[in-house]
Amino acid sequence: MSSNLSIKKICEFCQKEFIAKTIKTRYCSHNCNRKHYKLVKKKGEIETIEKATKLNITSIEEVNKKDFLTVNETALILNMSKRTVYRLIQNKELNAYNFSERKTLIRRKDIDYYFELNMNSSNLNKEKIKQNITPENAYNINEIIEKYHISSSALYNILNRLNIEKKNYGKHVLVKKEDIDQIFIS
Repeated sequence: MSSNLSIKKICEFCQKEFIAKTIKTRYCSHNCNRKHYKLVKKKGEIETIEKATKLNITSIEEVNKKDFLTVNETALILNMSKRTVYRLIQNKELNAYNFSERKTLIRRKDIDYYFELNMNSSNLNKEKIKQNITPENAYNINEIIEKYHISSSALYNILNRLNIEKKNYGKHVLVKKEDIDQIFIS
């Protein structure tokens, strides 16, 4: 069905005058239509990102003012998942009060205390353990591989899983003999 109309219109993208053959035509060419579509799409994405950014900034500012936080707010501040926060609560590493099934509150002081406790104790303990590891009372990784016939990747997996301290000594990595013997002999 062809049209006998010829209407003078202005292109919405390039602002040039053109002759349209239908009432609904908005652009002078397919090129202008495509470019305008991309421009509108890009502006929409930018607005969405700006809205999300504004929401996060205001919510973090609001959350920082509170003395008692929900699990969601705690997860937002700590940059953790909600599941991790619940796991910390379940393991009694983070104090929280459960008002109901859906309402758990955490004091900001408890969050600060959790970090102070973990930062101080873990740094001191790791340094003391590393100082106790010497070439006389430790195996290097190659000795462990040869003695217990284990691959290096399996050995490192075990060491990481059991949180056994390692110490770099020159080009060697040392692990306490008593820790290794305890794992492989038992």
